[in-house]
Amino acid sequence: MPKTPPARRPFWFLGRRPETVQSDVDEELNVHLEMRREELTARGLSADAARHEALRQFGDLEGTREYCRRQGHEKEKRMRRLLMLDDLTQDLRISFRGLRRAPLMTLTIIATVGLGIGATTTIFSGVNASLLRPLPYRDPGQLVRIYTDSPPNKWHFSVADYLALQAQQTHFERIGGYSDRSMAFSDAGGAERLQGRIISWTFLGVLGVVPVVGRDFTELDSQPGRMSSVIVSQGFWQQRLGGREDVIGSTIRLDAIDHQVVGVLPPRVGPFVQGQQFFVAAQWSTPRRRGPFFIRVVARLRPDVSRAAAAEELRAISHRIFPIWRVSYQDEKATFAMMDLKEFVVGDVHTIAGLALASVALVWLIACTNASNLLIARVTSRRRELAVRSALGASRARVVRYLLAESSLLAMGSAAIGIAIAWGGVNLLRELATGYFPRAYAIAFDGQSLAVLIGLTAASALLFGLIPSVHGAGGPVDESLRSLGRSSTGSRAVRRLRRVLVASQFTIATPLLVTAGLLAVSLNELGRVDLGFDSRNILSGGIQLPNATYGEPQRAAAFWDDLKRRAEALPGVAGIAYADGRPPNDVGNINNFDLEDFPAGEGQPQPVAPWVSVTPDYFRLLGLTLLQGQIFDEREGQREQLEAVVVDRAWATRFFPGQSAVGKRFKEGGCTQCPWTTVVGVVSDVKYAGLEKPDEGSVYWPMGNDSNFRYIVLRTRTDPAAVLPGLRQVVRELDAGLPFSNVATVDELVARSLQRPRSLSLLVGSLALVALILSTIGIYGVMAYYVQQHTKDIGIRVALGGSRGALFRLVVGQGMKVVAAGIVVGLAAAFGLTRLMSSLLFGVSTADTLTFVAVGLLLSLVALIACAVPAKRAVGVAPAIVLRND
Repeated sequence: MPKTPPARRPFWFLGRRPETVQSDVDEELNVHLEMRREELTARGLSADAARHEALRQFGDLEGTREYCRRQGHEKEKRMRRLLMLDDLTQDLRISFRGLRRAPLMTLTIIATVGLGIGATTTIFSGVNASLLRPLPYRDPGQLVRIYTDSPPNKWHFSVADYLALQAQQTHFERIGGYSDRSMAFSDAGGAERLQGRIISWTFLGVLGVVPVVGRDFTELDSQPGRMSSVIVSQGFWQQRLGGREDVIGSTIRLDAIDHQVVGVLPPRVGPFVQGQQFFVAAQWSTPRRRGPFFIRVVARLRPDVSRAAAAEELRAISHRIFPIWRVSYQDEKATFAMMDLKEFVVGDVHTIAGLALASVALVWLIACTNASNLLIARVTSRRRELAVRSALGASRARVVRYLLAESSLLAMGSAAIGIAIAWGGVNLLRELATGYFPRAYAIAFDGQSLAVLIGLTAASALLFGLIPSVHGAGGPVDESLRSLGRSSTGSRAVRRLRRVLVASQFTIATPLLVTAGLLAVSLNELGRVDLGFDSRNILSGGIQLPNATYGEPQRAAAFWDDLKRRAEALPGVAGIAYADGRPPNDVGNINNFDLEDFPAGEGQPQPVAPWVSVTPDYFRLLGLTLLQGQIFDEREGQREQLEAVVVDRAWATRFFPGQSAVGKRFKEGGCTQCPWTTVVGVVSDVKYAGLEKPDEGSVYWPMGNDSNFRYIVLRTRTDPAAVLPGLRQVVRELDAGLPFSNVATVDELVARSLQRPRSLSLLVGSLALVALILSTIGIYGVMAYYVQQHTKDIGIRVALGGSRGALFRLVVGQGMKVVAAGIVVGLAAAFGLTRLMSSLLFGVSTADTLTFVAVGLLLSLVALIACAVPAKRAVGVAPAIVLRND
């Protein structure tokens, strides 16, 4: 089959301007009319009569003229488009052949820029899912979270607060409340503890989530005394109930109580419902006091109500109910307030997300700068070829278009690499971010991510293609034609431009390396935080006794006593204790109190601190040091009122600096009618509120026999993993329906608390390493180019007796001047930019001198090596060989 000949520019098409088209049409019509007039004149008509008859026979002359002009213009535009497309196709074909002859440069640009595009798209997908995308609920802008504002704290609601708000508010379509609750689900296959929620009957309606099977809760489900109703998640329904629709109306056992299944939620339920296995209808009745505070409240604003009016109503309700509960709640300045629900869901990840996105964007910029540097060298070596094109009639715009076609091919190749990296990176990010990044389940490579990738690809083509293209199309044609290939690379402007680009790479890389260094130091400082005790061989796990079977304090106490006795008898167990919190992040309770010596004053907020309920042997088990006083005994846990507590050194120093805290008294929980609680002892400090939180002190209070939730804390003589199976067996023998959950060693708990800063440090550190490598490649390329350009000069100097060492220092100095300028500017930029990440650091300042100096030295050392390699090769060549080959 014969090949189709390539399209060629029509010989008659020279490119006409609009006025030329109009004149051609006018000329054609005039010729036609003149010929007709001559025919009529030959038949005997006078000149005027012949002209009028010719016009009459022709018809609408102006209409015809306008029609012909439009046709001419359209044909001209169509031909220009076809020729432009033909030129583009030809440019792409020639560019592809040219790039194929330079595989190393082509692969370097495609790989590095593709990495930048893919990484940036991946991080954008995470930021988009968490911060930018609206909540997947009906009219998400109308959803708010309501809380008790007591600066600097934001407290949950009590039952009294929630019921009062529900009864008195008029500016919200509906309000809903919920509290997280893990419960033991038991069936014929055994028992397991699952995460769920206790919700008001209005909660799902506020969000607009509708069950796909069964029904939503009604007001009847919330009435105390009725059988508990439950709505289950799609996963719970499929995995534990077989996905049968006839489960509606049946019962399941949660915490040893039968719950009637009334509905099944859809698979996608948004961030407020995602991850919860079940939802139990709350049956809240009017309490005797304003507390405890455990209800989170969400609400939907009415469309015709402003946020200012709703906020004012919340404050009014708060002030109305304060006198009613004054006996149990003293903070008169605390008031109801609201915030956008999306802001509450997102939390405090703005800085982390911004840092991650900025880091990958900087790597992308460095990759584009490096690519631009390589293309400038390539264009410089092709100046004669481009000059020939110009001499043959190609305009400067035409040459620029040709060079941009080459950049576009490289950008498209980078996009292919970027798509592959983004596709895999998004899936990896979704798995790694689950648990510490909001809405991680929604991270996906979707249309918005693809649009960002396309935008990055187009921007890449311009960033690394425009400067080389404009440079390659400039300069006098005759000078380029006369110059030899080697000397044509010697333009001072080219050298200056390439140095500026390399300096900018180091300028961009320096803040990234400083940030990575600060995060690494911060992570190291977090890992070195003293927990306050020997954490080796300590194992803990939680057990929740259901009220249905352990409602009587005597039965609960008997269970805990039996468990302790049997666990102590296990081989390898050195001791056992109970607590409702565990270091470093599981705080049992945050409670307020009013000191006798320093009362808060009527209507003033009271101080708060972590409260941990423990058995007396907890202190000995952890190895805490008794600094003052004594430890409470078992009898304290049996009293109806709290009379004795132990505090740690940080608490004593915070409230009673320079004096003993033993014997000091306070009233806890805002209760003004309760008896005084006395501090009987002071022990060494332990972290409960987080490794990064300041030591504000903890209060230990005796654990009562009626406590239904406890962490079992064991110290073992051997590896805790060897003791765990026996401990699980003991729990099963005592009650097969009790799950033993959240089992971990203290070292594992510490590792979990470090997961978020470690992941961020690893991400930024990896990107900083890539930036360092790219910057090194950039300075190496410039120096190799410089050496190649001055090989003859170096040979002449050596031949004339010049010192090779002096020449080596001269060449290296040329490169280090560029590097030094970039590092200095980069350090100055880092000094300002790192202040934005102060909330992510622990134990290190954003202006840490050691980190800044270390980064500067590291960059200088790597750049020195990159400059020394080509310099050593240049001064080591024999002058005779250089001069003979010139």
